Amino acid sequence: MGKNSSQRVSPILSAVYAVVAFLLEVGLLFAAALAAIAFIPWPTVPAILVVVIPLLVIWAIFFSPKATVKFRLRTRMLLIHLIYLGGAYTLWLSIDHAFTDQSQNWAIAMLALTGISAILVLATGGQAVPHDRTPKAAKQSVQRDNSSAPKGRRAAR
Repeated sequence: MGKNSSQRVSPILSAVYAVVAFLLEVGLLFAAALAAIAFIPWPTVPAILVVVIPLLVIWAIFFSPKATVKFRLRTRMLLIHLIYLGGAYTLWLSIDHAFTDQSQNWAIAMLALTGISAILVLATGGQAVPHDRTPKAAKQSVQRDNSSAPKGRRAAR
């Protein structure tokens, strides 16, 4: 994102980013579960499962470090941070709606962690983020060699 491949980031910054990202992912699941409890008029467990399982599937397919559908790093980071902001807002709404005796500290903490994560990504140029940085190989046209030179094991002799 801004640094070339020869520049490395401190392992401490990478570890801090990993911890913050983990806390945000857990917070996102927590926000989804609380929103399900607050807004879906079903029993608690089915309401949570209906919301959290699709969220986990979408996260695994598109946004996890080992996702099957790969986005560019900038696109992935932008979408992830927008999802975190949406999770903080959802957490705030669900606590405000159904859990009146609770405070909004969880939503504020998630918002603060989203800010820390964004700052770490921007400050390190995306190098703290686990991401496949190998360049994609360009498709090369197959050129056949019409010479009578031996090929395969004969060429090795």
